[in-house]
Amino acid sequence: MGSLLTSFGVGVQGIRSAQSGLNTTSHNLANTKTPGYTRQQNINADMPYQTYRVTDKSTLQIGLGTKLDSIRQIRDQFLDKEYRVEASRQSFYDKQYETENEIEDIFGEMEGIEFLYSLTDIWSQVESLSTDPSNIAQRKLFISGAESFINRAYDVYKELTDYQTGLNNEIEKQVNKINEISDGIAEYNTIIAQIEASGVQNANDYRDARNLLLDELAEYTYFTYREDIDGKMQVYVSGAPLVIEGNSYHMKCERLSEDTGMYKVIWEDNGYGDVYNLDKAYSNKYMTDTGSLYGTLTARGKKFANYTDLPAPPKKPLREDYKQEDGTIDEDTYNEDYEAYEIAYKQFEEDTKVFNNTTGNSILTKIESQFDKLIHDMVTMMNDVFCPNIDFETDGVTGVDANGIDVTLEEGKYRILDVINCPTGADDEVTIGEELFKRIGTERYNVIILDSALTAEDGTVLTQEFTDTDGTTKHKLYVYNEEQDDNIFSQYTIRNLEMNDKILANYSLLPVMSNPQAGENGVYSQGPGGIYDTLLKKWYEKSAVLDPNTPLTVYAYSDYYKGMIDGLSTQGHVWKTMLDDQTKLVESIEDKRQQMAGVATDEELVYLLQYQHAFNAASRYINTIDQMLQHLIERMA
Repeated sequence: MGSLLTSFGVGVQGIRSAQSGLNTTSHNLANTKTPGYTRQQNINADMPYQTYRVTDKSTLQIGLGTKLDSIRQIRDQFLDKEYRVEASRQSFYDKQYETENEIEDIFGEMEGIEFLYSLTDIWSQVESLSTDPSNIAQRKLFISGAESFINRAYDVYKELTDYQTGLNNEIEKQVNKINEISDGIAEYNTIIAQIEASGVQNANDYRDARNLLLDELAEYTYFTYREDIDGKMQVYVSGAPLVIEGNSYHMKCERLSEDTGMYKVIWEDNGYGDVYNLDKAYSNKYMTDTGSLYGTLTARGKKFANYTDLPAPPKKPLREDYKQEDGTIDEDTYNEDYEAYEIAYKQFEEDTKVFNNTTGNSILTKIESQFDKLIHDMVTMMNDVFCPNIDFETDGVTGVDANGIDVTLEEGKYRILDVINCPTGADDEVTIGEELFKRIGTERYNVIILDSALTAEDGTVLTQEFTDTDGTTKHKLYVYNEEQDDNIFSQYTIRNLEMNDKILANYSLLPVMSNPQAGENGVYSQGPGGIYDTLLKKWYEKSAVLDPNTPLTVYAYSDYYKGMIDGLSTQGHVWKTMLDDQTKLVESIEDKRQQMAGVATDEELVYLLQYQHAFNAASRYINTIDQMLQHLIERMA
């Protein structure tokens, strides 16, 4: 009787196991299209055996059937980790490529006119003016072309900086999304721990929801994670906690500076400071080329860059330049200058390393610095032709400025206007020292009025003679106001450039005449050796380094812009290739994940039939035991 009753229990356990299998399979089929769902599988185990006889040779036991041990998820944690790393890297390069496309659009389609057109237009005007600078119409066209050039340069640069600051909104949205995801993970941690605390039930559906959040988080930022013994997921970003058990730690945006209004991302409540190091170039080796948030911060950069952010290699001294009248080389001066060059080159290499980690690490700030250098070098080159400077060393000069205020020029080296050889305007006053492009708020020269003429050691006159309102002869010393790296208002940078309003108001002030003090009175500076012929020659001279990492590659102004755009396009092609490779890799890993974790309808239907047959078999087994009991009872009666 005991054995038959025990057999009843075996059958019941069989029905329960089959019923649980049917439920799990039905659950799988019902969630075939549910995002993030992981296929579940029943794990059955033996019931404890019942011992009914022990002898000196053996132990006789009766099996009590099977039981449901657990319902597990068919998931590979190594594939999960690999997917999240590669998906994070994919989103990083997607942001780089997207930014590169935006920059190409800005340079290619400013109001339907490519910037290159305005760049070449000004030089076609120079070419026309070089043949006939006396032509007033040509002068007007040249000045109009120069104004259009500087205005379009400003428009392009402003488009770049507007896009740069516009990324703030995207950064803020991504930070808010990361905070939302971290809150969700923390909440699921608590729920999962409560459900699984008894050790009877697995919170598989909640685990699926948490895993889906981890997949989504990987798109925004790279992170490391581990699951503790209670089933709670601990998540870390850049070594700082994002989620610990049921607690989440938020990020927030903070201004880098008031000047730009750009955001950086810091931890709000865990005391770790900045989330990302923006002073080091991204690296595949150190897993910093990951996440769309860091990708956005990297593409945007930390500042509005200009030409001062682009390291310039020092000019190498050439021995032939130190040849003396007797044909020998001035070895002492050459060696002194070469030693100074070596020191300067080492500093250049250090500056290049800083550039690669900061300005050069961002596609936006890199192109801003290169573009601004093009404009700066062109503007200063043209101004230097119109207003050439010479070196001047003094042990002190005292005079007054235009307002009559005493001015003292301290001992040292300066650059001053070459009043003898500079071209002049075509106006009656024979104006000198008028540059075409000027710095907003900073004059080209600080004019010091002296009582007597100033001459160099070789007798060269350094000042311009004039008669003041009292009929007294005075002398002007034009001291160049040098550019300063730490003062944007002293720089010929796009943000601080404008046309000379005096030339705009009076075209005759444009330097087109030879200087009468050089012996050419009333003569236009034209033809070979003329002002505009000199400008054209300098246009084709190779003098500008586009990338400090390739200091030997030097461009002429005519090729610099094309080289800059080609470099931008090449970088975009590299990123596009990397993005395509990452996309294929992510898809491949996801396919592997789905092969393991995804629900295959045909396969689940087979399992459904298997469990149905098992249920029917257990039912028939119980019916057989019932008939046997009934037969025994009836016979015993």
